[in-house]
Amino acid sequence: MKTKPFVIFFVLAAVCCALLLAPAAGLAADKVIKWRMAVLYPRGASFGVTYPVFTEAVKRMSGGRMEIEVVYDGEGVPATEVLSATRSGLVEMGAPYQALHAGEFPAGVVELGLPGGPSKYQELKALFREGGWLQEMRKAYATIGIYYLGEAFQPGTYVLTKKPINSIGDFKKLKIRCPGAYGKMLANLGASPVVMAFSEVYTALSTGVVDGVDGCNLVDHETGKFYEVAKYMYPLPLTGSQVAGLIVNMDAWKKLPDDLKAILEAASVIFGDDQMTKSIIWEKESLKKMMDSGLKMSPAPSAGDVAKWNAAGKAVWPEYEKKNKFCKKLLELQDAFLKRID
Repeated sequence: MKTKPFVIFFVLAAVCCALLLAPAAGLAADKVIKWRMAVLYPRGASFGVTYPVFTEAVKRMSGGRMEIEVVYDGEGVPATEVLSATRSGLVEMGAPYQALHAGEFPAGVVELGLPGGPSKYQELKALFREGGWLQEMRKAYATIGIYYLGEAFQPGTYVLTKKPINSIGDFKKLKIRCPGAYGKMLANLGASPVVMAFSEVYTALSTGVVDGVDGCNLVDHETGKFYEVAKYMYPLPLTGSQVAGLIVNMDAWKKLPDDLKAILEAASVIFGDDQMTKSIIWEKESLKKMMDSGLKMSPAPSAGDVAKWNAAGKAVWPEYEKKNKFCKKLLELQDAFLKRID
């Protein structure tokens, strides 16, 4: 029996359609871009719970075309290696704590906030968006193969110690986990700063490796339970608030289409604002929880001690001005901004 021509035509047409549609389906599946983002905090600790705000915003706004997995501290990339992991491409993104990378990237320490800089969240946001810091940070990070996505805000930092600080002289010879410029400030007061990841602090305090901890906001102190082994809080902050940005490996960034780049930048603004609003509430709640659980305040400092404290912080600025042209430019922009809003 002969096969009719129109039957052969439809069979061939079906085969051609199948061949054409199969690659298309494969291409559609391949369009989901999957990245990894290394972060400062361990899973569930302090501001570690906020990272999904960013990743879910990216997935939602991209219609599922982009997914980002959070790599928490202790789960593949230590907090002390977030910058280098992002720079090398081991991960596509990072959310570092720049004080941990002071030797690698001094401009990041200025970005985080030197002692005595702007302390109000609105002022910090205006410094980035209206005062030129966002553009300058992008120039600085580009020199090490990183695209600076955007800024996020957190509360300022306070020192917890195992023994009360009765006068400013009590800081002498204390070993305190305090990285970056904050460590340099305490070194100006005679302390010995130590750099370590958030996840290592509790054990270091409880075993006597360090005598105190800073480089942490009050939310960090509370969720890390540091107040259990360092029961005294010095009432003066090293800085009133901090900035911890999101960074992207430059090669990975350049491979993205423009619409996904815009989505990442928009999601970073959502993330930064979320951390800012949470900070306002969480800081007060965390202090109350710690005080209710036995945290005590060291005695209020004298006027002379306050002056010495402020001088120790301000003394850090000239050192960072000399680090490189980006540090110098950032501080010039900050000074000009402060004069504009004064």
